[in-house]
Amino acid sequence: MFQHLRRLGLVTAAFAAALTVIVGLAVPASAGYHFGFPGEDTQWRAVTYAGGPISSRSTPGEARDNHGDILHAWRGADNDGIWISLNNGPAYQLPATSGGPGYAQTHAAPVVIWTDDGFRGNFRIFHTGTDGHLYQHRVQLTTSYQLPATLPFATKVPNDARTSDDLSVAAAALPNNSYMLGWNSQTNNDIWTMYYDGGSSAFATPSVVPNATSYKAPALAAQVNDGNAPWNQVVLAFTGTDNNVYMARQRYGFGGWTNPQDVGWSRYAPSVTLSGTGYGAVAYVDLDNGLTTTRILRNGDSSEYYEENAYAWTGSAPLAVTNGSALYYVINGAGSSLSGVLWKFATDFGTLPTPPAPQW
Repeated sequence: MFQHLRRLGLVTAAFAAALTVIVGLAVPASAGYHFGFPGEDTQWRAVTYAGGPISSRSTPGEARDNHGDILHAWRGADNDGIWISLNNGPAYQLPATSGGPGYAQTHAAPVVIWTDDGFRGNFRIFHTGTDGHLYQHRVQLTTSYQLPATLPFATKVPNDARTSDDLSVAAAALPNNSYMLGWNSQTNNDIWTMYYDGGSSAFATPSVVPNATSYKAPALAAQVNDGNAPWNQVVLAFTGTDNNVYMARQRYGFGGWTNPQDVGWSRYAPSVTLSGTGYGAVAYVDLDNGLTTTRILRNGDSSEYYEENAYAWTGSAPLAVTNGSALYYVINGAGSSLSGVLWKFATDFGTLPTPPAPQW
């Protein structure tokens, strides 16, 4: 009954606090409940490529470069192939490892980031293959900002980085063509991270995140030295073994993680994204399969939570993504009242006052 009232938008902030106790949403006591962000769209739109709406078994990954180009990568709707499309153009299937037969395959959603090398940069697509090993396809656009004529083979991520084959990899772009990866252990519930230094083209030794355990895939985001409001941090979000959603932070360049902070409750893996304004979002699927978002500040505090206002249901992890100061959602509507891969505008963080700087 309470879930239905929430979905109808009839829950007040006081009632939401009581609901936290009753159904275990684990919303911070100081957080306020909102039915939708300010200015949030009420309609979902199809994510498309040249052949029409994208269909997938899971939520696609996407990233933008500094030229405004957007790359989508998704798992096929009726196979385990990995498809990509640039700027909603034709779809192409990624090849397997060099010398391997056919095309790359995965049992989980691929993840896409873009890393800046000072020139055209690199789109990087990470996935877990079908054997649980972590793989990467590095796609650099041509000088005319088109996909290369020959798409890159998959390369295995070193240091024996492995997870369950049905769990996605987490990735966050960092300065100077660098990035961080995160994944669940293949043998227990630990979460591992590993840093890649783009300057030396070398991977650091993987390490376990303290006090972070999960059955589901983690999510990573980073915001470093962006304008006048630098986050200078990496944020990890994950659904714990108790199904509470947690967030931990790491100051960029210093290592070490803060103790995970409880920010919600979810059936599936969460998604995290940061904007240069000092605001970010952790998006997750709540008790009644609806999309809920906890807004976060650059000092690490959770601040308010927002239930998606168009009654969309989804049976897989969502994707929260920022483009400048704008926050967008991407979901896979398969198996729900909706169908296909869908997106909508959530809010513009640029309309909010600048939050205080983090205190380290």
